[in-house]
Amino acid sequence: MKKFKFSLEKVLEIKEIEEKIIQKNLLLIQNQIYETEKKITVTTEKISAERKNVSELSLKISNSIEIMLHYKFIESLIKEKDAFNEALCSLKLKEINIKKQLLDKSKETKALERLKEIKFEEFKKAYNKEQQIFIDEISIQNHRLKEGMFK
Repeated sequence: MKKFKFSLEKVLEIKEIEEKIIQKNLLLIQNQIYETEKKITVTTEKISAERKNVSELSLKISNSIEIMLHYKFIESLIKEKDAFNEALCSLKLKEINIKKQLLDKSKETKALERLKEIKFEEFKKAYNKEQQIFIDEISIQNHRLKEGMFK
């Protein structure tokens, strides 16, 4: 029996590897998004805690310099949060692009896999046809031998 050999097997393997690499990149970006969202949450909590702290201090102390320092700290936290939000937007854009790449690679891989299935079906049909021709020839020879024996 002949072995089935798909001529584009190496291309299919490369496409599958590329797809796995893109999946890995997507996972890394999603982890970065998660970490950035966590940093935003922590910074927001720090801002809330510091604002509460400032309101408590303003009731207790009338020292405006210390209160100003706390407001400056709050401003720096807000800037930090804004930077995290910008980074998050950038990461989400990267995620969208990677998802598009993954979709394209998946389509290419599926198309090659479908082509492989079609070629395998053609191979099976051709192989079955050869087998049938071979069986028919043997049957004809057996029939002729039997006819020759009975004459």
